[in-house]
Amino acid sequence: MDQENLEYLKERLKYAGFEDKLNTALENQIKKGETAFELPIRMNFEEKNMDFNLHFNQSSQNERFFFNKMDVILHNPNPSIPYKEHTFYQNQGVTAKEAFNLIEGRAVEKSLLNAENEPYKAWLQLDLSVKEENGNFKLNQYHENYGFDLKKVLHELPIKELHDENKMEWMLKAVAKGNVYPVTMEKDGKEEIMFIEANPKFKAVNVYDSQMRTVKTNTLKLDQAGNDLEDSKKKVLNKQEMRDNKVAPKLPTTPRAPKASKGRKV
Repeated sequence: MDQENLEYLKERLKYAGFEDKLNTALENQIKKGETAFELPIRMNFEEKNMDFNLHFNQSSQNERFFFNKMDVILHNPNPSIPYKEHTFYQNQGVTAKEAFNLIEGRAVEKSLLNAENEPYKAWLQLDLSVKEENGNFKLNQYHENYGFDLKKVLHELPIKELHDENKMEWMLKAVAKGNVYPVTMEKDGKEEIMFIEANPKFKAVNVYDSQMRTVKTNTLKLDQAGNDLEDSKKKVLNKQEMRDNKVAPKLPTTPRAPKASKGRKV
């Protein structure tokens, strides 16, 4: 058994969010000498069970194994609601928690490679209303040139965490992974806990209250309202200043009499 290959695969599983839960099963499967095998595991996210089936194949060029893809099935706590299933490929670099977020319909930002192996960033989001011929949901990509700037959009909202550099960076990373993230917002002069998630398709974020009810962001964009209010204040102040500093108009001076003509020499 290639020990270096084994350690590499363990690192891949750790990065994918499975920690060391599959290490023993992985090693036992490699020892069997088969050219392909699968590792099943069930995990729980947000009180929902999710089954993973990880696929490994041996290279045709040497004895090294590769983690190629993972099939996922998300079960709803309500048995009357059908489960959702999808296959994620390792060139997408999707972790277990990101797979859960994606199959829940949320967007995840990933660093990918194009056909020329050039890196680029894109937001991935499954269209849960469309199934492809292979049984997967349709996967939409919103390239970095699409124009969705998460940080800029968040700064349009009265989020308290934006004033702390560390909290802001943590928030950006969490939302980019597809998480629904709790934030503190000011609404009607009061602080309120709300939840946000990325919505790259509409170059926006979705906002929910503490009961996970949708909140219209235009009611929260205090920057714009604040700017309008500030402009109104400036206009009022300018008018007041003009009245206070108004200078009395200059009265016309008495016209001076023209100089007497000396006459013309003859």
